[in-house]
Amino acid sequence: MKRSLPPLVSLRAFEAAARHMSFTLAADELCVTQSAISRHIKNLETHYALKLFNRLTRAIELTPQGARLFDVVTRSLDQIETVARELTGARNSRSLLVSILPTLASTWLMPRLVNFTQAHQAIEIRLITSIDPVSFDRDKVDVAIRVGKPPGKRARKGAPRIDLVMTDEWKGVATEPLFPDSLVPVCKPGLVKGRLPASPAALARLPLIHTDSRAHAWPDWFAALEVPYAAGAQALHFGHFFMSVRAAIEGRGIALVPDVLVAEEIASGRLAVPVRERITSGGDYCLLYRKERADDYAIAAFRNWLHAEVAAMPSI
Repeated sequence: MKRSLPPLVSLRAFEAAARHMSFTLAADELCVTQSAISRHIKNLETHYALKLFNRLTRAIELTPQGARLFDVVTRSLDQIETVARELTGARNSRSLLVSILPTLASTWLMPRLVNFTQAHQAIEIRLITSIDPVSFDRDKVDVAIRVGKPPGKRARKGAPRIDLVMTDEWKGVATEPLFPDSLVPVCKPGLVKGRLPASPAALARLPLIHTDSRAHAWPDWFAALEVPYAAGAQALHFGHFFMSVRAAIEGRGIALVPDVLVAEEIASGRLAVPVRERITSGGDYCLLYRKERADDYAIAAFRNWLHAEVAAMPSI
């Protein structure tokens, strides 16, 4: 049966114009003139005998029919792009772009990556670090590791807050929990004098190291333990966890950090845990990727390896 399809080049022009909401930007992307984009849109509107865009004074907007077509065309082009990537990947080395939180990258992932590259020599891993919400469209990443509350998960009442957002674009994004965000106070051995473990109340009187990306960590930790707390003049503030951990190792105070980030320092004795209490926050460290790419060879290999590494982690 012969297919009844509109000109495919016009569909590509329509998708670019609808995605940018601009004929001019679509023309720039496709290296054609704005009038060429307009002609392609007109061809589609003639083919369907309906309007796809409302032309406003200084903007355009999709009609309901145009929005429906845009959704179908976008999904179809995404599927074609995925299959094309898989077909070329079957012949060539694969590259996997991983977006990850900075301290988690340096303390947890990078020391383990040699195991992955040895097992998957055809896959090149490239890392970018960020605490910002990941956007798979904007950032062009394949997978991301973030911390936060996955969709549908109810945070435990009184759990410390996580100020970070994993993504603003959950549509079509899969999330797989890796490990809980369990906060633990750490300091240089000997910093806390007297009998150990100390009481949480004793910590409140000592210099506390705060991490700006988790501004509520210490107040929420004390609140969860029902310990009075007021910010003191001795408090230190750092932008990222790796800075806070370094300050704790240097003996400048007590840092409150996710235990997964300091497991090696605790095991080696460079850091001590002065209290028994550990509080799990309202979220998890999670792996994120596009659902439609779940079976991509490189992504599937990385997912399976990542979960195996998590399962092999010793208790802290």
